Amino acid sequence: MITVKNIFVKEQEIVAEKFLKLPVVQKYEITGKRKDGFFAEVELDDGDGFILYVCVMKDAYPALVKEKTKSLPEKKRDESFIIIAPYISDETAEICETAGIGFFDYAGNCLFCRHSVYLREKGNKNPQPKKRGQSSVFERSSEVSSAILREMFLDVSRPWKLKHLAEKVNCSIGQVSKVKDFLCRNAWAEMTGDGVKLEQPENILREWSKVYGKTKIPAVSCYSLDGVADLEKKLRKMKEHTGMDYYLTGFSGGVRYAPVVRYNRVHVYLEPENIKEAMNFLECKEVENGQNFVIFPIEKESCIRDSEEKQGYSVVSPVQIYLDCMQIKGRGEEMAEAVMRKEILK
Repeated sequence: MITVKNIFVKEQEIVAEKFLKLPVVQKYEITGKRKDGFFAEVELDDGDGFILYVCVMKDAYPALVKEKTKSLPEKKRDESFIIIAPYISDETAEICETAGIGFFDYAGNCLFCRHSVYLREKGNKNPQPKKRGQSSVFERSSEVSSAILREMFLDVSRPWKLKHLAEKVNCSIGQVSKVKDFLCRNAWAEMTGDGVKLEQPENILREWSKVYGKTKIPAVSCYSLDGVADLEKKLRKMKEHTGMDYYLTGFSGGVRYAPVVRYNRVHVYLEPENIKEAMNFLECKEVENGQNFVIFPIEKESCIRDSEEKQGYSVVSPVQIYLDCMQIKGRGEEMAEAVMRKEILK
């Protein structure tokens, strides 16, 4: 059972092991406790003496840490602050560094700087504690959350009223609030008088793509004697002759927004019931290796939400291009970043 006493013992052990036992620390003494932490008097071998204020946080969400940094008393010359939490994300670490505050997590990732001491360690594996709803907003199965995010990404510069989002997506205010709370807790969005506004759309997309890529996307790998340009033209003819819809994605879709890479493989979304007929029309066959044509069955409507006509072709939205390209090895990330800069953050 975790008690307040046990938590403080754990934090004190971490501070003592990672910092207070450094060779440059001449002596130290933990002198007192507060509701949210404890104090230690420290003396370094260069003669610098100071009071170390350790703030203990059970959850170090970026928004909570940002609020905590604002509530800390103004730092005096003989004081230093650090935050200790089980898990410190990259966003939280950046907030601490910007505020001039050190941090330690249970895996040993840390930052502390004062006089002759510069202590920094990162990269130690420390899985984020799993909590209900923590990443569900980004999962492909979360159709409503995905639709809310995609609506907000249509214009990242404006605040969005929760009621407006609920009406556009045809969902409840509660579902919109869930997404809003998730984004605000991670300091990726801020609630203003005019609605919720994205503050760090780039970070949202990057985290979204990580969760999105954890589940393998079903695909049918095919080979055609045609080159990519001819395959794409055949897809357009297929729609004209049969009425079957298609939606370019990956590099095929990305270059319609930002032509930054050359490619030799076509990626396309098709309705599952149309795949066999489409393969016959396109004169391609399923293969295990050497594919130059990859079909993604449309499992969720969100993947083709906000699709556009670009240069005479049906193309998925810039957000979907980003999510799909981030899963492609090689220059996929480059393509994703180019589309994000040109179409999403414009």
